[in-house]
Amino acid sequence: MNLYRSKRSILLILDVMMIIASFLLSFLMRSRALMNGFGPTGGMQVYAPLLAYALIIYIVIFLLIKETSIELLKTREIIFKTIEHQILFMGAFMAMFFILHKYPWISRLFVGLFGIFNVIFCCIERLLYRAYCIKKSKKEVQRLEAIKKKNAEVAEKLTDNKTKHVFIIGARSIGLYGGFESFVLNLLQLHKNEKGIQYHVTCKASGSGYMDLNSLPGAVSINESEFIYCNAHCMLIHVPDRFGTAQAVYYDLMSLKWACEYIERHHILNPVVYFLAPRIGSFGNRYIQRIREASGMIYQNPNGNRDGRGIFKYPIRSYKKSSERTAIRNADLVICDSKLTESRIKEEYKDFKPQTTVVPYGSYVIPYFLDDDDSKYTGWLKSHNLTDGQYYICVGNYAEENNFEAIIREFIRSNSDKDLAIITTDNPKYDRKLQQKLEYKHDKRIKFVGTVYDQDLLNKIRANAYGCIYGPEGSRTDQLLLEALGTIDLNLLLDTESYRDAGGDSALYWSKEYGYLAELIDKADKITADERNSMGEKAKQRIRREYSWERICGEYEELFLHTQ
Repeated sequence: MNLYRSKRSILLILDVMMIIASFLLSFLMRSRALMNGFGPTGGMQVYAPLLAYALIIYIVIFLLIKETSIELLKTREIIFKTIEHQILFMGAFMAMFFILHKYPWISRLFVGLFGIFNVIFCCIERLLYRAYCIKKSKKEVQRLEAIKKKNAEVAEKLTDNKTKHVFIIGARSIGLYGGFESFVLNLLQLHKNEKGIQYHVTCKASGSGYMDLNSLPGAVSINESEFIYCNAHCMLIHVPDRFGTAQAVYYDLMSLKWACEYIERHHILNPVVYFLAPRIGSFGNRYIQRIREASGMIYQNPNGNRDGRGIFKYPIRSYKKSSERTAIRNADLVICDSKLTESRIKEEYKDFKPQTTVVPYGSYVIPYFLDDDDSKYTGWLKSHNLTDGQYYICVGNYAEENNFEAIIREFIRSNSDKDLAIITTDNPKYDRKLQQKLEYKHDKRIKFVGTVYDQDLLNKIRANAYGCIYGPEGSRTDQLLLEALGTIDLNLLLDTESYRDAGGDSALYWSKEYGYLAELIDKADKITADERNSMGEKAKQRIRREYSWERICGEYEELFLHTQ
């Protein structure tokens, strides 16, 4: 097993050093004849520039040819490859002599010595470098074996190693409007008395969607960076604003770094690290290795088909795809939230033969709500100039991938006499863009009502809404969609295979085609109360049967405790 890999850059530097050494030695051995032909310093003035040009050609060609791990080659293979490379170099050297200087002769003895020394020196250098790589690899194997042996000894002494430590990375907070955030909230609440699992969750301490402890009843602060919620150990990660769109990558990396340090500091064996999104790419490889040293398992949620969205520019799409590929390759288990996502993962990454399973997001069919005349609900309606039962709602993070532009544009085009209450987070930059493009503030029906952290109030707002318009991209069956199906009778969903799989005939579906959603909204306005109630009951039955949080969290418990 080769854990230490040779590096092309180091091999190239060593080759160049050997070529220069061969040049100097050959020049010194033939200096008298060269000086007779060109003068005391003429020989060096002629040959040195040729060496520089030939080296440039050699370096370019070396970088273009396919990289080969030298530690995997046999001695004979190294010698043959070295001869091939040096014949190429000497050919370039002599060609440059005649092209640039056009002298009638060149010292054949010098060229012969130069070529022989090149082959000898480069062969020796490459063989020594191969031996170094193999030696380093053996030391790395010995180090890992020693660490595992030490871990085994620690395991015999620590009684709490019977507890499975699960580190969850990727949720910005606990309980906000993202699917991951709601998943973490319900997982912790349902497993708070689970003795066999200790959860560790990272949250953002700053930036968009950060964890506000005041909005999380029951959270107990330990210090400025740590708190306890439902017996889970939670860590706040500070994310500097200067990272811009790369904040998510930085956040996940720092979360992973913290998890590794915690695992090593507390001698935790066989941890599970569950990534809720594939964002860190190869940046996290060094931390993945540290998890392996603790005999840890890597679980990965591919987060739907987010890399291919047309809303992202090519460099971002390319990075997302590369990051997903690395994540799937490193994962011991890929947890997909829909069958469609699982099929895509198996097809696109069949070379990795990923182990996959399907565990969708969950939801509740809320058995009770606040009363219609509860001051909490009526006060919310009054503060936003809304009328009970006469509004559509749109809930989600205020981001481009959630298709707010299409939803607002089409609602403005519709003839609906109802309001559109948009419950979302702040995103001033995106909001300015939409206002410039749509001028939605001229339409009094479009109402941004901010965030609603009170779950009882949010459930009441959903239950009494006339309908819900839902439009996030991707192949996910996410938690916000399921919550809408579990609480709202009339749901207008973006037409995707996953959403049809979740909603079936209990919802209406729209495309982003210009004018399509506007017509659907006008049609929805004319649906009778009985038709709405019938659709709502169908949706709730699907939630009870397929997507209850008790069932979903039970499946995760099985994966965390028994999957090896």
